Amino acid sequence: MAQRTAIPYSGARRTRRRGWAGVGFLAPALLLIGLFTVYPAFSALWLSLHAEAPFSGESVWVGVRNYEDLLKDREFHSSLLTTLYFTLLTVPVSIAGGLLSAVLLHRSLPGIRVYRVLLFLPVAVPTATAAIAWRWLYHPSVGYINYALGSLGLPPVSWLQDPSIALAALAMAVAWQNLGLNAILLLAGLQSVPEELIEAARLDGASPMRIFRSITLPLLTPTLYFASIVGVIHAMTTFGPIHLLTQGGPASATQVAVYRIYTEGFINFRFGYATAQAVILFVVILGFTILQSRLERRVHYQ
Repeated sequence: MAQRTAIPYSGARRTRRRGWAGVGFLAPALLLIGLFTVYPAFSALWLSLHAEAPFSGESVWVGVRNYEDLLKDREFHSSLLTTLYFTLLTVPVSIAGGLLSAVLLHRSLPGIRVYRVLLFLPVAVPTATAAIAWRWLYHPSVGYINYALGSLGLPPVSWLQDPSIALAALAMAVAWQNLGLNAILLLAGLQSVPEELIEAARLDGASPMRIFRSITLPLLTPTLYFASIVGVIHAMTTFGPIHLLTQGGPASATQVAVYRIYTEGFINFRFGYATAQAVILFVVILGFTILQSRLERRVHYQ
């Protein structure tokens, strides 16, 4: 009997050792997540329940008053709508452009690797450099875009100075910088499509468009799903191009939620109120992510 009970005891002890070894391997990652994700999140939530005293600068407990003020803040509501419009302008364009680029680059042509590297270069360009380049392109008098319009006999456009088109111009600049990443992701998805399925469809007489619509596109849905989630999160948290190109103007036309948070916190020094806005923005992004996760049922995993 002693020999029979020694086997499960030894197995249980070995399992516990492996468990503690796993915890030891995970400890550095868990420590970093706790320090740089969990702790800042709870600190932000705590700070959103405070306000700064007018003269001393000390934080005073106000409870949910900051959130009550946000319900009446029309400028914050407008910034959320601007963020939504900016996301709707940026994400579809960057994904559609990335898909078109991936299809064109999914060919065995001489020097195709060079074109793939050139397409990915905008992702590696620093935000400040890209913003300077787009400011030059959008310049109302010496910009290349207005120069091209002038050569076609069209009047110049104030791309970043006109409130009616400034947000769209800014969205195109951000979509251009994200297009390369989406193209690389979708190109990897295209390369994972089984060639035997494509050849079988060709033998059955299917046209290239039918093959793409019925075979390639359904098998690309996992990559498209991932690109859409990453794109929405990135668009809703974009700050650098807006700060460098428009500073939220003209006439608050490009004042998205992130830039308003920056204004309230680092210009008006209302840190508690700005943090409350950041918490609301986090909830909005979380809601969109959950909504997108409902679409995963339409994703075709191999």
